[in-house]
Amino acid sequence: MIRKLPPELIREIAAGEVVSSPADVVRELLENALDAGATRLQLELWGGGLDKIVVSDNGCGIPKEELALALEHHTTSKLTDLQKICTLGFRGEGLWAIRQAARVRLTSRPPHQLGGVTLTAFQEEAELQEHPAPAGTRVEVSHLFHHLPARKNALEAPAAEGRKVVQLVARYLLHRPEIALQLWLEGEAKIVHAGGGFTEAAKLLWGSVVANRLLPLEASDGPFRLSGLLSRPELSRPRRDRLLLALNGRPVEWPEPLLQTVLAAYKELLPTGQFPVGVLNLELPPEYLLVNTSPDKSRVKLIRPEPVLGFVSLAVQSLLSAHPLARTLPDPVPMTGPTPVRRAHFPHLRYLGRFRELYLLAEAEDELYVVDQHAAHERILYEELSRRYRTEPPLELPHPELVSLSLGEELSLAERAHELEQAGLLLEPFGSGKYRIRAIPAFLAGHPSLIPEVLKGSLGAASFAEAWRSVLARLACLPALKAGHPLAAASAQALLDCLAECELPWVCPHGRPTALVMSELELARRFGRRGVRAVERSKVEKT
Repeated sequence: MIRKLPPELIREIAAGEVVSSPADVVRELLENALDAGATRLQLELWGGGLDKIVVSDNGCGIPKEELALALEHHTTSKLTDLQKICTLGFRGEGLWAIRQAARVRLTSRPPHQLGGVTLTAFQEEAELQEHPAPAGTRVEVSHLFHHLPARKNALEAPAAEGRKVVQLVARYLLHRPEIALQLWLEGEAKIVHAGGGFTEAAKLLWGSVVANRLLPLEASDGPFRLSGLLSRPELSRPRRDRLLLALNGRPVEWPEPLLQTVLAAYKELLPTGQFPVGVLNLELPPEYLLVNTSPDKSRVKLIRPEPVLGFVSLAVQSLLSAHPLARTLPDPVPMTGPTPVRRAHFPHLRYLGRFRELYLLAEAEDELYVVDQHAAHERILYEELSRRYRTEPPLELPHPELVSLSLGEELSLAERAHELEQAGLLLEPFGSGKYRIRAIPAFLAGHPSLIPEVLKGSLGAASFAEAWRSVLARLACLPALKAGHPLAAASAQALLDCLAECELPWVCPHGRPTALVMSELELARRFGRRGVRAVERSKVEKT
């Protein structure tokens, strides 16, 4: 029998869509404070947020004549056009949902208003009281889910719920490091931040070891702006849990095209399956973005992705190319940290000698480089192959090569036929599961036996770009100089010169370093000396 649900059950269901845990309450209150222009925030949790949550801010406040509306259903000062959402909150349901799930005590005073007002509410009950109050807003939420035992029992232990709140607040702080913020759990300070930049927030939350390996990023182009931090290649993780994104100030999950654009900008600097560490704030016009209007506002969609992806790709590539990425020689004993390379580009190296018929010793100014000749030659050949396949027209085979493809490879071919053709591989069907290769990239002309392998490799990875990089890397590896290959001084110097001209000389196509570096000062320190130049300067001063 179809029947209409009673109002109290409707309220409980609707509130549960927005508020299912203490972290949801904190998110709603935190976003309201940030939308109100707060620059100073204090959050307190008791009993993991189930007993009490208090959020105080110095934002613009709510006028007393509007305060009663703040806790009503679908009331908001933020939303005027769904196509141009410019605030974190916009649904007008957050405070109302909290009111259905807990007791709320809301005190607010705009700076220009004489005296403040407190609204105490729980479900249909509400009471207003005027009294003196500081400028800003203070929201106290108590007895969360105490009248809803099923929901309360579904939560984890108070300590676990408190950890979720800490993680949530830390996420917002990383994206808004200019905010002065304090978070207290059970009367103990967990986060105390006086306000600052991205690096200060990263040091506080991730530690100095991580923060010191993050590169500051600041780029803009027309309506687009990208800021934040991204890690040097040697700092990576097998998960994306520390690669954070905010779009127009809203912490969100990564849209997959945007994530792949960032990873592609690292190219071979990152091993397969690894993610950089960082926090990125991307600002773009609201018409470029579709925010999910369901209670979970963390998923967004780029409406016009091409210009946005192009801007982000160029910004990340420019960041990485502007910093020295040679890895330091391993330390024999624990040390305070390596001395960074000062130059922004790979230097032209002067050949000194060889070690074990594999490593080239070279110098540049006051630094000693150890270069892996195989990795360096791989990088040179890889970039030469990449250049040739981009610039040389494909060759039509006088006798088309016949290949057999599996079902999975055929499905991949259907998706990548256009990209394969652009790369120079032209195929046509020739019966069930069989295809004729009509044209190939010019650089494969002398290697007919590799053609089927190249084709299958181009169809095997998660994306064509990744598959093609893997193919070119393998082709570069085959003829590269191996360990034990004799190399005259002139040839070694020529190899170093070619490496310096590479677009990405720091790593081989597989992500291994091509060179390690140590400064003269670091060598002197390890030998217990003051350093050659320091000694020379002291002699000059004495004379």
